This record gives sequence, structure tokens and C-alpha cells, in this order.
Amino acid sequence: METTINIAKEFGSVLGGRWERLGPYSGEEFYRTKLLPAYLTALKNNDKLIIDLDGTRGYPSSFLDQSFGELARIYGTDSVRTTLIFKTYVFKWIVDYINKELWK
Repeated sequence: METTINIAKEFGSVLGGRWERLGPYSGEEFYRTKLLPAYLTALKNNDKLIIDLDGTRGYPSSFLDQSFGELARIYGTDSVRTTLIFKTYVFKWIVDYINKELWK
């Protein structure tokens, strides 16, 4: 089974920085409210979690590190790579960045 998070539709199309205290739509808020709960459910059920990246105006590196990087730091890169699938037509470089810089 699969669950999908469409970041633009379910969270925001203009994303913020790292922490909630710096403003809305932060990586910390996305991690806390969307990514972590969906990841834990997928992990528990041995499902895949699809992350649809398209539809936003872009991705600050601090947003990516505080959400996807934090997930890998806490739950391990292997577990996260096995569970998450990125879907994108526009942001293929974001997937490369996450894999090479955050999940190395």
C-alpha cells in the first residue's frame, strides 16, 4: 500500500526555512505535522510513502535538511530510503541533493 504527501497541496506552495520560529511553512513544521506522522504509519505498516515535490515555488536547503535530513538522522538513512519515494517532474535536482548531501 502507498500513501502520498503532495507538499504543495497539503502543506504550502511557498516554503519557509528551517525552524517554525522563523516563520510559516518551515521544514520543522512540515516534519512535525506531515512527514513524521506519515512516515511512522508507513513504517509500521511496511508501506511506501510517496513525496510529491511538484507544485511548490522551490525548496530552501534549510527546509530540506530540517525535514528529510532530520528524518534520516533519527530513523537511519537505510530505513528512510526504503520507505520514501520521491515523485517529481520539475525538481529532480532536489532528489539528487537529498540523496547526495543529506542522506550520504
